[in-house]
Amino acid sequence: MPHPEAQAPVPGPCLFGAGRLIPHLDVISAEIDGVRAADDPEHIHRMRVASRRLRAALPLFSSCFSEKDFRHWMRVIKKITAALGDARDTDVQIAFLKKYLKAQASMAPGTLEPAHAADPITALLSRLQKRRRLLQKQVTSVLDELEEAQVISSLREACVAPEGAVKGRGRERYTGILPVAADRIGRRLRGVHRFEPFVHNPDAVFEHHATRIAAKKLRYTLETYAPLYRRELKKPIARIKRLQDLLGDIHDCDVWIEQMTLAIIKQRARRHPLGAPAGAAVSAVAPLRRLLADRERCRARLYRQFVRYWDALVRTGFWDDLGLAVLEGQRSAFSHRGRLPAKGVREAFVRLSATAPDHEAHSRTVAALALRLFDELAPLHGLSRRDRTLLSLAAIVHDIGWTFGQAGHQKKSAELVFSCADLPVPVREQGIIALVAGLHGGNAPPGGFFFLLPPADRRRVRILASLLRVADGLDYLHAGSVTGIHCTIRETDVHCTLTCTSDTATEKARALKKSDLFRDVFGKTLVIA
Repeated sequence: MPHPEAQAPVPGPCLFGAGRLIPHLDVISAEIDGVRAADDPEHIHRMRVASRRLRAALPLFSSCFSEKDFRHWMRVIKKITAALGDARDTDVQIAFLKKYLKAQASMAPGTLEPAHAADPITALLSRLQKRRRLLQKQVTSVLDELEEAQVISSLREACVAPEGAVKGRGRERYTGILPVAADRIGRRLRGVHRFEPFVHNPDAVFEHHATRIAAKKLRYTLETYAPLYRRELKKPIARIKRLQDLLGDIHDCDVWIEQMTLAIIKQRARRHPLGAPAGAAVSAVAPLRRLLADRERCRARLYRQFVRYWDALVRTGFWDDLGLAVLEGQRSAFSHRGRLPAKGVREAFVRLSATAPDHEAHSRTVAALALRLFDELAPLHGLSRRDRTLLSLAAIVHDIGWTFGQAGHQKKSAELVFSCADLPVPVREQGIIALVAGLHGGNAPPGGFFFLLPPADRRRVRILASLLRVADGLDYLHAGSVTGIHCTIRETDVHCTLTCTSDTATEKARALKKSDLFRDVFGKTLVIA
């Protein structure tokens, strides 16, 4: 990958990313001549799919490249995808109209008036064929830009590690991937579920199309990370492809319905010359109405199939099973085997905390206060000793994002924990620790990993984060002034008394300000005396 120091090992995610990007580059390269020739629409279809997959996968590994190169590649790939998409969509429409006209011609004689040059459907086919020839010029132009910019060759070169830079085998070569993969898959899954309220609304045309796009992005992300998981997630990917295909066919019908509706309105608004044959206007509109009715019937049938399929996925627990597979279904070659003693686990997190040396003392103080809160409120939260350990580990690393500055350091802390290759904990726990660390500042979006977690784990994250937020506020000045805390759980509030070495008015005020999540989680107000 790009810019490694001499003999420095390539990061696992970058090495993995190279293996996922190069096949897409190979397909694009192999189809260029066929797309230029334009003698078989399948060439443009295959290149379009490869370009879309490349466009979806490349941002997942953007940190492996220079920002300048990444932006340049994405700009050209986006243009390629758009040009190929327009051409492919037109090819599909042309193929449909040819099939439709052939079916109409095969109907019983006398059922329909014969098609002729003035027939609006035949005229539409001619316009689409003319448009396709014009689009071919655009396709050729962007292919020229692709080759002149040497995007494929430069990206391929960036995906090849220098000799001697790849060290380690098996899991060691691909460490630091799984939690990040889970978070990104979770984000895509969350994107699909945003549109669930519109599934049973047959008129939600825009939302159904948006659901299709979200499903496509989820599928491509799953395909990118599939080698990390058992059986490469083949069954979930196949089911999402089926969902995507149904929504794609529905969208095709919606496009035809819109076009035919506008064409009918336009045809009816035309002025016909005086002396035109009787019924001329009717004969021009009738074929459009037949095509409109055909697409509306097809749309209704496909929509029923889509709803039944979605309901079946929900009923069989498909979405929950997919989340569980992403969290726990990784191949053994990429998983931590066994569990280190507690001391060894803590030492790994302490080493990560040392990347922000100015905040190590603060993190130790916050960890001690957070654990004290955990113990004092045990009857209220009912969590386990393992949860206590996770809280301690999250507190140790909650401020490592400061190495990149104060702004957004909470989010950066979570990202660093997610991507760290040296944390000897299961993927689920690494993600929980990252989420708790990232939420200590408040207002941080829970992200995709949170969406994957079952309700019990989501509750754990919120409880632990609420305690960490209060503990962080109690050492707001990084002075270590609060040395102890005792809490009494009452009917409407939790009353806490502090042991301090100096005036802590600022720390108390900050802790109370950060107790909003505490109040939401426990339904009680925090009082600090």
